[in-house]
Amino acid sequence: MFIDMKARCFMEAAECLSFTRAAERLYITQPALSKNIAALEQECGMKLFYRDHRKNQVALTPAGSVIFCEFRKMNEIMKGVLDKAKRAESGEEGHLTVALPLGQIINETTADLLHYISENFPRIEIKQIQGDSRQLLIWLEEGSCDMIVTFEDDVKNMTDIIFEEVEEVNLGFAVPIYFAAAKKRSVKLSDIAEEKFILPDEEVQDSVTSRFRHLCRDMGLKPETVVSPDLNQMNMMAEMGSGILVTREDSIVTRSPNLKFFKSRELGRIKLVAAWRKDNLNPIITFYHRMYENLYLERKQTKQEDNCIRINR
Repeated sequence: MFIDMKARCFMEAAECLSFTRAAERLYITQPALSKNIAALEQECGMKLFYRDHRKNQVALTPAGSVIFCEFRKMNEIMKGVLDKAKRAESGEEGHLTVALPLGQIINETTADLLHYISENFPRIEIKQIQGDSRQLLIWLEEGSCDMIVTFEDDVKNMTDIIFEEVEEVNLGFAVPIYFAAAKKRSVKLSDIAEEKFILPDEEVQDSVTSRFRHLCRDMGLKPETVVSPDLNQMNMMAEMGSGILVTREDSIVTRSPNLKFFKSRELGRIKLVAAWRKDNLNPIITFYHRMYENLYLERKQTKQEDNCIRINR
């Protein structure tokens, strides 16, 4: 498709060494083929064929042989380029940068999907980075990443963003094991209201912190707080026993031997979504998200069916 008619006529004639047969293969008249080849020779400024009109035979000149050889190489290169472009268009080749919430554990669905892609689509490169809620939105806006996984509340009012649910997780409290509350089987906010809570600076607070603050306000509670500039510092402070951390169950800090995580019915569950810009045309976004969504929804339905079976028993 990248070779014009003059070059196509030349290539066919060079392969057949017959203008008559080349014209038949191209479904054009022989005068039309001869006219195209003559035009190409004029552009090149040299003869590409020796013509024996008496015997109706043609042969490549040295210049014609070189051009024929190079055209064939170009044709193979262009075929490879088209094949690569088709794989990219279908989502079978390319790269994707996904930004995840800082400290998030790679869940089972993501791990299985990454393994499947690695095994079946080796030409797809997926890079994962982590940051706090504010960083994720900045990276998405400036194009440092193609897709972010963040809280639905953080992006639901953004007009230039597309998002879809990828996970729903429990919220709760990570309590230092030295606290008396850590010995309980379950805790409510009222049980630990007298303890210190580790919260992020208001400039970097996320949906989890906002939900906690609203819950405290609705219950008329004003717990003592310790403010930390970032999530890494918050996690470290919790492990050192400086206070209770309000967090998600899929946060790596909940696996710390120095903390005990309690799910909170009062805080409930929160949706995580995959979000990307409407003007990002990277085909791997759709490919990756479609595969994740299918796997996630399949597992979600299986869990719901299992729950129904347990209830009916």
